[in-house]
Amino acid sequence: MIIIGGRILQILIMLVSIRILTTLLSPEEVGNYYLALTILAFFNLVLLNPPGMYFGRHLLHWQRSQNLLNAISVFIVCMIVVAVVSISILAILFDISNYDEKYSFEIFALFIVLAMVISTTHRNVMYGSNTLGYRKEFVIFLIITLVLGLIFSSTLAYFYKASSLSWLFGVIIAESLILYFIFRFFIQGNKLDIQKIKDTITRERVKKILIFAVPIGITTFLMWGQNMSYRFIVDYKYSAEILGYIAVGLGISSAVFSSLEAIAMQYFNPIFLKDILDATKEKRAKAWNKMARLLIPLYILAMVFTIAMAEVLITILVDSKFYDSYIYTMVGASIEFFRVITNLLNNVSQAEHKTTYTIKPYVVGFLVALVILITFDFSENLVMIPLALSFAYLLVCVAMYIQMKRLLDIRLEADYLKVFALSVPFGAIYLLPTSSSVVQSLGYLGLFGGYFLLANWVMIRNTKGNI
Repeated sequence: MIIIGGRILQILIMLVSIRILTTLLSPEEVGNYYLALTILAFFNLVLLNPPGMYFGRHLLHWQRSQNLLNAISVFIVCMIVVAVVSISILAILFDISNYDEKYSFEIFALFIVLAMVISTTHRNVMYGSNTLGYRKEFVIFLIITLVLGLIFSSTLAYFYKASSLSWLFGVIIAESLILYFIFRFFIQGNKLDIQKIKDTITRERVKKILIFAVPIGITTFLMWGQNMSYRFIVDYKYSAEILGYIAVGLGISSAVFSSLEAIAMQYFNPIFLKDILDATKEKRAKAWNKMARLLIPLYILAMVFTIAMAEVLITILVDSKFYDSYIYTMVGASIEFFRVITNLLNNVSQAEHKTTYTIKPYVVGFLVALVILITFDFSENLVMIPLALSFAYLLVCVAMYIQMKRLLDIRLEADYLKVFALSVPFGAIYLLPTSSSVVQSLGYLGLFGGYFLLANWVMIRNTKGNI
């Protein structure tokens, strides 16, 4: 109940944020907002996510041996070094592009450095607290951070400057204020031991970390390329304004799936990590299968719900100037479905410490998406841009399943007939009058949103005996 209640609040805050963001910022600035996030995501996913995942994978072990503060200290030093190096990469990017017309280099570099150090530390410590079992504290810190972030971002955008960086700096300010308190809570019972850190950092240990992290870095680069590089292409070939419309539409479907995935993984990931701790290969496969058996039906229902409610969600969640983006939300539902299933499959490689197996699927998806978007001109039919991304992610999902099947005896089992039966009632939205106001749209959302929760409960009720 703590998890669900906290996530409901998180979703509400996130939805309000989208509405305020699209109201205060112009479509061009919204495009610049997503472009800035894309650049930041490159550094986070490619350079910081691999050691971060190693940190998360061994979190329980470090807590048990009281080395948690030592481990997070090394991770923070790593983040600072990467942040400094990123400035040089940014300088090259600004030199070969027209981004100096969108952002001040000095201010943008400051944003990247602060986000890489403060936001990454905040995120890892906060979600690490959940992994350690402190769910109540996790929810409290998360909600406070989101509320403060919305307040500071809105204030800066409204009173100072209605720009993408104003909004993003508001988020960092909120994370900075909360970081001290959550960090103290996270490291309780642990002491810093410099000598122990020196003794631990051996050639063998570094080699082990690199073997785990480098393939993840390559994989996440390919993920970033497939998921976000389209923003560079759209901004260059078309305009920041068009990017804003597409990104907002895809952002709505992403919000739905990210919320559901976050709730699911917040609950199941700690259980999964405990199930595979010192477990045999057969038990590790069983641990993944029982997690997938419940999550796959929920993800299918989420895809159907998002497609059916796309027009309603756009009416409620974004400013009226972005109404036509609902078509991108419908396509985005399929993109998100393939993404979350791929993420679910990705857990197998991490459980087996064989992360190189994830590279090939993302190579396929990245190259397919890149070739299609660069080769073809979709000026007259912009919906083909997200359709190309959806096709690419379908290929990734299929290829990932084939690769993970080689590591563990995984099975995509579910009661698909029941899922289909539960999905049919969503079609009733097309028999109702088109929603012409926010109030009417809220009524539709309440009706079908309530049914969506009921359908999820039915699936959980019928499968919980096997969990």
